[in-house]
Amino acid sequence: MKGAIPIEKRTISGRISKKHSLPHNNREFLCENVDPTRTKDNIAIIKDDIGQVYHELFDNALTEYNAKQKRKDRIIKDYHEHIRHSRQEQEYHEVIFQIGNQDDTPVGSDMGKIATELLREFAENFQTRNPHLRVFNTVIHLDEATPHIHIDFVPFATEQKRGLSTRVSLTKALEQQGFKGEGKFNTACKLWIDSEKEVLAQLMHSRNIEWEQLGTHNEHLSVLDFKKQQRTREVAVLENKIECTDRQLQHRQELLDEVEDTIDKLDSEYQEKKEAVGQLDEDIAEKEATLAENTALLATAAKKASKIKDIDDIQVKKTMFGGNVSVAPDDFKKLTDLAKKQIAAESKEKELNAKISTMKDEKKELAVKNAELEKENAALKQENSSLKSVREKLTIASLQKEISEWKNKYQKVLDFIEKLNLTKQLQEFLKPRTHTLNR
Repeated sequence: MKGAIPIEKRTISGRISKKHSLPHNNREFLCENVDPTRTKDNIAIIKDDIGQVYHELFDNALTEYNAKQKRKDRIIKDYHEHIRHSRQEQEYHEVIFQIGNQDDTPVGSDMGKIATELLREFAENFQTRNPHLRVFNTVIHLDEATPHIHIDFVPFATEQKRGLSTRVSLTKALEQQGFKGEGKFNTACKLWIDSEKEVLAQLMHSRNIEWEQLGTHNEHLSVLDFKKQQRTREVAVLENKIECTDRQLQHRQELLDEVEDTIDKLDSEYQEKKEAVGQLDEDIAEKEATLAENTALLATAAKKASKIKDIDDIQVKKTMFGGNVSVAPDDFKKLTDLAKKQIAAESKEKELNAKISTMKDEKKELAVKNAELEKENAALKQENSSLKSVREKLTIASLQKEISEWKNKYQKVLDFIEKLNLTKQLQEFLKPRTHTLNR
């Protein structure tokens, strides 16, 4: 057909590199296949420090994990160093994508320049598409035969029950993004790489370049099929986030219950202390009343003792046989009675003085105990107030609003699929089926 724009076809290669090297990617050293005169043309898109990335992702989870450990040998001082020496997880992962080959898309050619632009656009939205893959280094190499991109990232999974709640795991990270392995030939990594190839194919399609899949009779997905696949993965991601939110809601409810129990316990202790203070106040009042009563008795005894002065009024008489003194019988009886009363008054005064001294000491001790209880009471009030503040912050209303918003988003995705008349296709797509290996 005259005037028709010819459609170019190019292959897309994408793989997770098993042998990766940041110094090589950033050209801290050069290999034989590198043209050093073109190294300056390389495009560095992201270049973050991996150590800082580990602090950003895992410090909070590490602090929480270490706080729960009872054995010192289980405490992890530096999670970055811990993973670097781990036999189960890698410090980071690298994925490499390329459009075409050195024969049809060489560096410097028109198609090579287009491929470079597409790879750069592909990289700019990579982090948004992959929220559980923290990208820290991205570079497009233009000093080799064909333009290609190296993307280095730290995969992390959240809401984990074993180990750190947020930890390094490529499989779990991809699963939380909606990619779950379906057998030996359709691992989570392969499904994810295929999805990223589809994104690159859509970018190529916008530039009138068709994805050429070698070794297979299957044409690449149509735009509609691609959108259907993307919506399916979005639904899976939303369901995962709703599940995580439910678990978070349950955890916070358990924490709220613990706070409620603590507040009840503090209230009970506060009431006990308050009753003890009240009892001390009653004891002090009783002691003060007794003290006043004894003081009054002492004053009465003093008055009685003062009557001893009446002795001065007794008339004495000398006998005719010497210096002996004689008194009248009535006066003698009066003198004897006064002497007895004086002795009794002095004894009573000593007893009352001793009681008053003891009661003053007891009053001082009670005052000290009262002050201590008042101090404890004030501390309990403050702690009770703090816990009630925590309880208010842990209100379920905000979390219920959050999960409601996620459910609304989930429903919007389903409505969108239904408007596109893709409901049946989605159901068919989600049915288990046998997959063939694409070569």
